[in-house]
Amino acid sequence: MGNNELDTKEVAGIYDELLKTYKTEWEYRGHRSLHLSYYDDEHDKPGEAAMNTMRVLSEAADITESDRLLNIGCGAGEDSVWNAKAYGVPVIGVNISETQLEIARENAREHGVESLTTFNYDDFQTLETIDDNSVTVVWGLEALSHSPDRTEALEAARRVLTADGRVAFTDLFIRSDIDSLSASQRDDIETINEALGVRLGTIKQFKETLQQTQFQQIEITDLTEGIRTCTERRKKFARVAHPVGRLLGKVGIASETQIDGLEASARIHDLVVDGVLGYFMIVADRGESGE
Repeated sequence: MGNNELDTKEVAGIYDELLKTYKTEWEYRGHRSLHLSYYDDEHDKPGEAAMNTMRVLSEAADITESDRLLNIGCGAGEDSVWNAKAYGVPVIGVNISETQLEIARENAREHGVESLTTFNYDDFQTLETIDDNSVTVVWGLEALSHSPDRTEALEAARRVLTADGRVAFTDLFIRSDIDSLSASQRDDIETINEALGVRLGTIKQFKETLQQTQFQQIEITDLTEGIRTCTERRKKFARVAHPVGRLLGKVGIASETQIDGLEASARIHDLVVDGVLGYFMIVADRGESGE
């Protein structure tokens, strides 16, 4: 998968393979989320901090039980289940991995919210299973970094939103223009892109794309400080597991995808520490212009 291309089927394959690594982390953290954890004074344990990321984004989006929420890139469904339980809100989760969707459905059953949650096989680039003007919130944790065309993805989000709807996202972004980065920093970003099936872009570019797709009242909050503990933990785990993974890979127990994912985790932390990458929360209103 070249640095200028992003095949969504390949992305699904990467994360189906990485599930083997994530399941180990789930046992440790006590939940099934795939996203970065947001630490603060009241949430200083891995499981608590992971749930805290959802809480922070949902509060910023002002989620209430009267909403209809679309969770793009829903993964194993932890985010959808959490919102359904916390707010009693109906949630549709979409993903391009049947493996993850089955885990999501199981997750909803285990938490008693299967009546509030629906999980569709669908690409958030097009949202073919979602009707026009049918949801009030498009919500995604670290989903849009997997988008091969953010303009297309945001246009799809705008189509399915009601006139008074809004979007709410968190994701990793490059803080400055890519041209200002050193060769080694660009190499690190390419390694992350290839290993995790993402295309990290700048926060400036993303804001401009929101404006171009007619979203309004755009608010961007820097949450980087809160996820540094998480990226540091992942780097420490990677530094221990990576050499072991290389050895296991030689005998067919660990895959190249899993090994590359560990390396990417380490590089994310280094770029966060160096101020190259930031973790941002973005909320914006659909607005009525262009109708």
